[in-house]
Amino acid sequence: MLFALILLTLPALIIWLAARIPALDRIGVVPLTFATGFALALSLDLSAFTQIQTTLQEVSVALALPLILFAANLRRALTEARGAGLAMALSLVSVCVASLLGVLLFQGRVENLPQVAGMAVGAYTGSGVNMGAIKSATGASDALFLTMVTYDIVFSIGYMLVIVLVGQRLAGLILPPFVPHSQGDHEANTSHIADDSARGYARLIQRSGLAGSALAFGAAGLCVGVAVALSGLLPETWSGTATILLITTFGLLGAFVPRLHASTTSFHLGMYLILIFCLSSATLLDLSVLSGMNWALGGYFAFILLGAMALHALLCRLFGIDRDTYLVASGAAIMSVPFIPVICGALRNRALLVPGIAIAILGYAVGNYLGVVVASLAAGM
Repeated sequence: MLFALILLTLPALIIWLAARIPALDRIGVVPLTFATGFALALSLDLSAFTQIQTTLQEVSVALALPLILFAANLRRALTEARGAGLAMALSLVSVCVASLLGVLLFQGRVENLPQVAGMAVGAYTGSGVNMGAIKSATGASDALFLTMVTYDIVFSIGYMLVIVLVGQRLAGLILPPFVPHSQGDHEANTSHIADDSARGYARLIQRSGLAGSALAFGAAGLCVGVAVALSGLLPETWSGTATILLITTFGLLGAFVPRLHASTTSFHLGMYLILIFCLSSATLLDLSVLSGMNWALGGYFAFILLGAMALHALLCRLFGIDRDTYLVASGAAIMSVPFIPVICGALRNRALLVPGIAIAILGYAVGNYLGVVVASLAAGM
């Protein structure tokens, strides 16, 4: 219970420090929260708290998504989404190409490489659910699947570190900065979520916003509860994806409810829950996995991630896509829906939040097809 309380309140301490130390605020509360979680994982034995960490991770992101979406300006989101769909398509192509090139490079060094390639593509264009579906489709063993899941977690953590800490700076070397397509009247309607600094979270403890926070939080809880109930009617293999899709749908519908959309606190309340999600995720880091790692298989994973990011960046440069849209689309493919608010928070670009979630959902839809196709092509190479 004490450890759960620490995970719930530590983001508040990080925000408090960042609000008072400009250098920390410039780094951003999302990277600081990840760094704090990694520091805890490396310095303490947290193996006894895995269930608490996982539960907080799942509950916090489930409640955060509708809270954030309630505040979304959907008309502006559609305007800003002009390049997001193309960027996502380029990301999917990049993952598939990198995976097939990796098959040529690691042929003979990685066992069951076609199955590995297919499952990796499923995970990095959709989600872990897609990886499981492709495991069944290709007849991969349970042992191989569990190894893939473990390596996926390890390398996804590394990917997120790059995106959150230096992604914008690196992408900016070859891609232009993000330029909003719309200004003016939209800014007046979204002024309550425009503060990217740590001080923006101060509204959560102001008495004037408590009633709105309670209403928004209750509505988010209702969204999650109904989504879980409905998804429970589906086969277990699809219930996780269905839950995320339903929560997202209900959150978007909530943006049309005037009292929810007008809340001055729902966005920052959702982002606070995202910070809890980041902290819980980071404390799950287990470096002992590296001691028994199959380095050929690890090398294949690293090649896919680095190769896909590099190829995707070059394609985005060719098609004139900006750095933030590139990073959000890359995250949508490789990390899926729950991490889109994390990435947008680290980029301090909320205009791409709804488009990012939309294209990440697209990844769920096509991940199985792409994984099976790549596995079939790899088998013939």
